[in-house]
Amino acid sequence: MKLYPSWRTNLSFFTLLIVLVGGYFLRQTQQASHELQKHAQDHSEILAAVVEVNLRNTLLSQKSLEETVAASLENSARFIHYLDMVEPFSSAELTAFAMESGFAGVKIVQAGSSEAVSGPSGWLPEWKCRQSGGLERLGDEQLYLFTYLPVPDSGSVLQGDCVLVGLSSRTIDATLDKISVERLLNMFENMYDIAYVRFEADSGVHPVSPKEVLETVIAIGDKRLIVALKTDRFGKRRQQMQREFMIFLSFLILFGALSSWLLYRIQRQRLQQTREFDRKMARQHEDAALGRAAATLTHELRNPLNAIGMGLQRLQIEAATLDKDHSKLIRSMLSAVDRSNTIITRLKDSIHSFEITRDKIDMGVLVTQVVTLYQAQCEQQNITVSISCDKDMCLRGDRVLLEQLFENLVKNSVEAQPDGGFIDISIHLADDTTVCLVEIVNGGFLLSQDKSGLLFEPYFTSKSRGTGLGLVISNKIVRAHGGQLDWDADYNKQTVHFVVSLPTS
Repeated sequence: MKLYPSWRTNLSFFTLLIVLVGGYFLRQTQQASHELQKHAQDHSEILAAVVEVNLRNTLLSQKSLEETVAASLENSARFIHYLDMVEPFSSAELTAFAMESGFAGVKIVQAGSSEAVSGPSGWLPEWKCRQSGGLERLGDEQLYLFTYLPVPDSGSVLQGDCVLVGLSSRTIDATLDKISVERLLNMFENMYDIAYVRFEADSGVHPVSPKEVLETVIAIGDKRLIVALKTDRFGKRRQQMQREFMIFLSFLILFGALSSWLLYRIQRQRLQQTREFDRKMARQHEDAALGRAAATLTHELRNPLNAIGMGLQRLQIEAATLDKDHSKLIRSMLSAVDRSNTIITRLKDSIHSFEITRDKIDMGVLVTQVVTLYQAQCEQQNITVSISCDKDMCLRGDRVLLEQLFENLVKNSVEAQPDGGFIDISIHLADDTTVCLVEIVNGGFLLSQDKSGLLFEPYFTSKSRGTGLGLVISNKIVRAHGGQLDWDADYNKQTVHFVVSLPTS
């Protein structure tokens, strides 16, 4: 008696299920796309309404300011005309009056007179009275000029009789610039999700907006306000939903095909044998692949490293004119090549254990050599490095592993500060003089307090291409030497403090 359906029935069931699920997801995707479009439209209209309110306020403020200036200058002109009728002004009196009132100048033109009284002299040369009167702005002179035309009792304007009052426009222009339409539009254009904001005359020709934006148009007088909202965020969400649907559908197809295949194998009474055979073949294939990978890695990396090492040795022997810094750099590079060769050999032999060799090591020299490898990068990134070391800071340890340890720490410090910073390294003895302390302090620590608790967890990394094993291996190296790796962070200053404790014997 079979306790399972045939593989054909199973395949038919999954085919029907895929069709139903596909139709359901397609409908949901269309509805979600419609909702996203509606949300984008609502968002665009809200933003346009906000821009419209601010724009109307700006235009009203500009108009009110100019009306205030016009009213103030008109009152002053009326007062000057009244005083002039009581007793005519002289040029000196007008000059004093203008300076006391903060005006750029005042000019009185009387009907029937060929000359005008002006103060200060020459502030408005060759300027005649406007027949319409009122406020006007002289851009070249940076001046607001109000023309007052006195009206006698008869009600008709006297031809040629007027009072001209000028006011410097610098302060007012600065105020108008702060509340200008251009500044307001630029401010809104810099806001998130807004592609552009335009306030232009309505020419009657309305081009089609780009697909990547959603425009909302509001008429304001004879002009129109256009607010364009970026739709890439909504488009990405729609694409994400489509990807999720395709992933789920692919999983469903794969699961249906796999289950049908398994049922087919069970019905042929060879499932168990086939599984066992597949496991053996997979294990052998994995072992062979790992062996080939390790051999290829060793071969492909060791040969160029050996070539680099021989080239550096030859350069060190033949280039006798190298200065001290270059010779020191070559020695550091040779040390790095030797360390890489040693790491590759140990990777091939055993990746899970460290065999410590005890050599006498000057910690100051070792750390300085490691920092020298990153000196050019530090200068490029504007990172200042300081190293302080007590005398005779020697201990016995594995030189290659310790170089790998401090290279990991220095590399992390450099990569954490792409825009500049500092690295402070201090090497000294602990209070009991049996432990060597290497303290490394650097900036650029941006992890939160919650995430920093995972700093020494395997595969945890904040880098886009990091493996998350650097600090884990560093901690393992320190423990293999009988030491301890501690750390502390200042989240306000965004600094981190590593302390490597190594026994001196």
